[in-house]
Amino acid sequence: MKNLFLLFLIFSASTLFAQDQEIIKRDFQTIIKYTSEMKIDDVLNMTYPQLFTVVPKAQMSAMAKGMLSGMGIKMIYEQVPLNLKMTPVKTLSKSSICLSKYNQSMIMEAADSSLLEMLTYAKMKDNIIEKLDANKIRIKGSSYLLAIKDSFTKNTWKYLRYDDENAEANSKILSKEILTAVEKMKTSL
Repeated sequence: MKNLFLLFLIFSASTLFAQDQEIIKRDFQTIIKYTSEMKIDDVLNMTYPQLFTVVPKAQMSAMAKGMLSGMGIKMIYEQVPLNLKMTPVKTLSKSSICLSKYNQSMIMEAADSSLLEMLTYAKMKDNIIEKLDANKIRIKGSSYLLAIKDSFTKNTWKYLRYDDENAEANSKILSKEILTAVEKMKTSL
């Protein structure tokens, strides 16, 4: 009888993890769609809420929208194969996490070429920046998105960029347990 109960628990756990993987995959597609459509507030609604302790949500929304319109920057997300790779969901002491790696490519245009010139010299570990002309660049490469389910998310999945460029903010809002687990997960993608 114990073996039957144990088998049932294992089956139930693997079914839940499979459901979580499907939810994360669906949410991931939604985030990509919102991002390409520049629906900043919709993306922020799916963002891990602890990020807003570093930069308030309203300020982040205004900065993103203002940067694009106020600085005359136009972003176009190119359709590229996502090549989505996901780690299995990992249960930690106070949270569950899943890391995704995907390809993306965007073209940025600006009336002021000096804004783009600064970006061409920026160091981005998983991205390549190519200058298309004086006022246009392409940024393409791999990005990471971390799915987190914990008490801060009211036990629903929320998401956080996990690229090297976000390391400082992430270290302020994620526990050492999550940071350590994600670094191990990153090597498997």
